Amino acid sequence: MKKLQTFLVLFVVSVTMLQAQTFPTTSWSDLADISWYDANQDEFTISTSEALAGLAQLVADGNTFADKTILIGADINLDENLWRPIGVDTNIPFSGTVDGGDFTISNLWVNMPDQEFAGLFGHTESATLLNIHIDVANIIGDDNTGALVANLFDNGSVTNCSAINVDVTGQYTTGGLVGGFLTNSTITKSHAIGNVTGFAQVGGLAGTGWDNVIVAECYSEGTVTADALTGGLIGSFPFAFAGESVVDNCYSRANVVSLMDRAGGLIGNGDNALLIKNSYATGTVTAPDSAGAVIGLWGMINAENLYFDTETSGMTEGVGVIQGPPVTPDITAKTTAEMKSTELVDLLNAGSTAAPWSLDASKNDGYPVLNAVLSVQDNNLDAASVKVYPTVFETTFTVSSTLNVQSYSIYNYSGALISKGNLSNTVSTVNAANLSAGVYILKINTAEGTITKKIIKK
Repeated sequence: MKKLQTFLVLFVVSVTMLQAQTFPTTSWSDLADISWYDANQDEFTISTSEALAGLAQLVADGNTFADKTILIGADINLDENLWRPIGVDTNIPFSGTVDGGDFTISNLWVNMPDQEFAGLFGHTESATLLNIHIDVANIIGDDNTGALVANLFDNGSVTNCSAINVDVTGQYTTGGLVGGFLTNSTITKSHAIGNVTGFAQVGGLAGTGWDNVIVAECYSEGTVTADALTGGLIGSFPFAFAGESVVDNCYSRANVVSLMDRAGGLIGNGDNALLIKNSYATGTVTAPDSAGAVIGLWGMINAENLYFDTETSGMTEGVGVIQGPPVTPDITAKTTAEMKSTELVDLLNAGSTAAPWSLDASKNDGYPVLNAVLSVQDNNLDAASVKVYPTVFETTFTVSSTLNVQSYSIYNYSGALISKGNLSNTVSTVNAANLSAGVYILKINTAEGTITKKIIKK
């Protein structure tokens, strides 16, 4: 009873805080546009809020979109109306592919305190979600809650996706980006930044990973709070049937609070069939029992090449409680200076076949960063603070900002540097007539940090 009372207080406080932000009372469902859909086509482009709501409507009506592809063709603002998730029933999942094109879906409002599968997407099966970026999400759900997708089931994948400025509140299996991910599903090159609150199996990036799943080249920031099984990156990996799950080349800078037990800077709870490697954590970890700078409770799992910041975390032990066979976890405590060194980058890269880690003092507060997040917004800088127009251009485009904008670099989608130059403090016009037609990543350096935008040369 005490555990339930503790969660009820936590849940009521969280819901009250979110409702203070004034949830809309009208629904996008009433504005859904399905005129774009043609059953004879396999690929569709969506560029409006109404059309995206139409996708949710079509799935609710029984269309799983299996073997079909949705392309997002513009930034989409979902403000002013409540969102109904795309796929809210286990009997009618979303099973298609959505390529967000690195556009931003903003101001997502989901208010489903008594229902499962709260998020932009609800229940999915064998779905592919890539290049989708959410900026500002306020979500209340029951079990299985996540800003991007509540339940990524059965060979699902999330690639190069992000959710920033999020407040996510659920119960079991709640995450900043993904709620649950199950059976051969993957989350790669993705991140979440914000506040995540729940009862148990709660994580800054994802809530629960089940059964032969992979998390690679991902990170999380913010605050994660729950009663138990609370992780800066992932809340819990309970067990597996199909094979070992893997967390590789990831980090968390989230602060973790567990009101009862099993709290970890990266993983709250790992029961068995789990390998964690080439990763680090820096956030504070607080729990009455089973609190570890990296892992709260260690079952029959393996760890290789893990690190934590003993100063920022306030922790001396990487693992809270070891319940598996007698082992000596490969987890090393470092000072803040050591964490921000090239030596740590070399150590992290030594455990990888490639070299995914690098160091840039202007990024990530000086901690090692993942090279794979080129097209994802950098930490602690709002994408809306820098404007680029037009994003589809023939010869020139303009960069404007109230920040101290300094320089730009243009990369192709293979990551090769194509062009660079200086920018003025407020408004600059860039001549890019020499670029070949195609899609590029524009990297803009400011006094506050670095931000990236997608641009298209006609």
